Amino acid sequence: MVIPLVFLFFFTFGCQQPAEVAEATKPGADIEVEKAAVKALIDDFVTCWETEDMELFSKIFAHDDDMVMFGTDAAEHFVGWEPMKEAMLKQFDAAENVQVETRELSIKVHKSGEVAWVSFLMDLKGESMGEPFSLDGMRFTAVMEKRDRNWQIVQLHASVPVAGQAVKY
Repeated sequence: MVIPLVFLFFFTFGCQQPAEVAEATKPGADIEVEKAAVKALIDDFVTCWETEDMELFSKIFAHDDDMVMFGTDAAEHFVGWEPMKEAMLKQFDAAENVQVETRELSIKVHKSGEVAWVSFLMDLKGESMGEPFSLDGMRFTAVMEKRDRNWQIVQLHASVPVAGQAVKY
């Protein structure tokens, strides 16, 4: 009686795969398709700046209370959708004739196809409150999550590089 029970025990539990093996055998996301969708989101981000399209801007950002954005100015640290939305409305209201170019776009998509992160450089030119401005080589990084089959930014960081070295090393 003991031998059949031992055999049944080993047969039952010996056929189960460890979680990491089972995960590796699941069909994954099509990473190239997801990268193209993330690229389209970045293109929409650029369009928002050029057209001041707050409706589109709203679609590409998560409306989470803990969504985070750092802008280029010292005071631009926003936690949550509402504070960032208010700041963007003010910026869009002040800016005119905005032209944007991006370069050095790097897109990484997690194998799950549910999380992505990007980095790119952006040149932003236009007028603000009647004065011309030019921000060349702004550095952007962002983290996105795929929600309801759409990519949304959950974290964004923008900075303007200093000329030379901030601290010699």
